[in-house]
Amino acid sequence: MTIRSTAARFLGASTLAFAAFAAQPALAQDVDAETSGTAEAGAGQLNTIIVTANRREENLQDVAVSAATLDASTVRTIFDAGAEITALAARVPGLFVESSNGRAAPRFYIRGLGNTDFDLAASQPVSVVMDDVVMENVTLKSFPIFDVERIEVLRGPQGTLFGRNTPAGIVKIDTVKPGDEFAVDGSVSYGSFNSISADGGVTLPLAPGVVSLRLSGLWQQRDNWVDNGFTGEEDVYGAYSEVAGRAQLLITPGDRLSILGSYSIRDLDGQSTLFRANILGPGDNELNDNYDRD
Repeated sequence: MTIRSTAARFLGASTLAFAAFAAQPALAQDVDAETSGTAEAGAGQLNTIIVTANRREENLQDVAVSAATLDASTVRTIFDAGAEITALAARVPGLFVESSNGRAAPRFYIRGLGNTDFDLAASQPVSVVMDDVVMENVTLKSFPIFDVERIEVLRGPQGTLFGRNTPAGIVKIDTVKPGDEFAVDGSVSYGSFNSISADGGVTLPLAPGVVSLRLSGLWQQRDNWVDNGFTGEEDVYGAYSEVAGRAQLLITPGDRLSILGSYSIRDLDGQSTLFRANILGPGDNELNDNYDRD
């Protein structure tokens, strides 16, 4: 399976390519924390969990929504091992993600509500929203996760603010935006089967305070490692190679106007998901002698 796609996005309110907004007072604390627990920030004081469920930054305790958040460091820990978006299922309560097409076309379920249809044109009750742009096509929902500031999983109907196909909830991904200061970060990891995962981003303030550019990219690959038990061939399945990139241009001509344009590209060469049948014994969950990892 080979997928090549490009996408250009302009973020804004409704169908406009820009958004005008009034300046808001800064929060006293702006510290992201993983929903699995809240750490003490001082003597009897808890860290503030910031969410954008209402399209503005708010304290989770002040928002009437069931939400789970993953901060940037947690997201990097998950995907540094070469995982794709289905790995979120193991880190967010109530979220399940599966795919019959390898690293493409995932199906999302929140609180058990989802669509099992693996047709690429099938509508899903869970939407993926990246930088306020709905990734409606199931192939777009599998876009790699890199250079991310925050991931929020909002449970329950979200149609008022995020439109149709959200009766179960949304997975909201906020990437790192361009800033006023030069910044660069990245990570590289290597593992079994010649697995490589490398990602990074750089912020270039072209005109500080007015124009800024953010460039980020990802490269992941793994060699074949699964044998074909029918033909006897060794190491013929399981490989993938994926490259993705994103460019964001932020223009802030005044205090009440901000324009953000984004262009993304992806090149994926991989295989469908592999399933091994008859590996569980009747009446229990133990792997039987029919199971061979390779």
